[in-house]
Amino acid sequence: MSERSTSVLEQYDFQVIRSVRGRGAMLCETDKGLVLLKEYDGSLLRLSIEDEILRGLKNTGRNVDGYIKNKTNQILSIDTDGTKYIVKNWFESKECDVRNTSEILLAVGELARLHAAMREVSKGLSVECRQGLSRFMAPSLKNTMQKHQRLLKKVRTYMRTKQKKNEFELQTLKSFEEFFEQGEQSLTLLEQSGYEELKVQADREQQLCHGNYNQHNILIEGKQIAVVNFDKLSVDLQLTDLYLFMRKIQEKHNWDIRLCKMMLSEYEKYLALSSEEKQVLKLLFLYPEKFFKLVNHYYNNNKAWIPQKDLEKLGTVIKQNQAKKECLQKI
Repeated sequence: MSERSTSVLEQYDFQVIRSVRGRGAMLCETDKGLVLLKEYDGSLLRLSIEDEILRGLKNTGRNVDGYIKNKTNQILSIDTDGTKYIVKNWFESKECDVRNTSEILLAVGELARLHAAMREVSKGLSVECRQGLSRFMAPSLKNTMQKHQRLLKKVRTYMRTKQKKNEFELQTLKSFEEFFEQGEQSLTLLEQSGYEELKVQADREQQLCHGNYNQHNILIEGKQIAVVNFDKLSVDLQLTDLYLFMRKIQEKHNWDIRLCKMMLSEYEKYLALSSEEKQVLKLLFLYPEKFFKLVNHYYNNNKAWIPQKDLEKLGTVIKQNQAKKECLQKI
């Protein structure tokens, strides 16, 4: 952030004591607590929806960030150069340690409590907010998976036609059938599951999801936990939040069966999962999401030069796939 961005803080009813620049944001210590200044390029509609929901979550006792209004009672502030900013309250805590089992379970338990609170908040939203939320409904899982499968086939065809293949392409083609078949199996299980009914219910009830529940958005200090950055908030099956968090954790723990069971058990201490939801959760895990993302990244970027990091990630995904299969069989 530029030096000029600090001038926007003059629009707020607090005094900045000191500030530190971070990744695309500025953390400020003020006479009224810690705040975060950040550029904003989204819509006013999303801001107003997030603001109402976050205020509702705070009223239920959940520790979340929230927007601070400026002196003219607006969430969005515009600097002299036309740049738009938002200011949020922040926390003196560190990100969730993905190698610390206690913190992982604390984060899972908080997710269940957050989901329960979101269900209550959703019931009391204003008419305007509920109408606005209809624009942020997540797409059908079936449509998304089918689209991913079509792209995988397209990339395979492209790779096969290349006369001189790099190591990433060779490794992708070598393991392609195994991962593609897992995708097809996920789609078959999806069609046999109760997903469609669950999705209809989630959309009707406007079930709220964080949308990006990962270690970077979970701040922990001792036993105190805060959840931040709801800018990906959407209407969808809440188990998609649980899936995202668990998948990222399991990728870092080589699909540890014991840890997987512990996370599921911790979530269900606060919010039970139906047999239909567990079935959908399983097929989500089965789908080769990480493999798809690597292939998609390759296809949409410079194919003449593959970052070594991408090749390493591909190797890890291939190595972990058997461990993932065994984990899914045993849970």
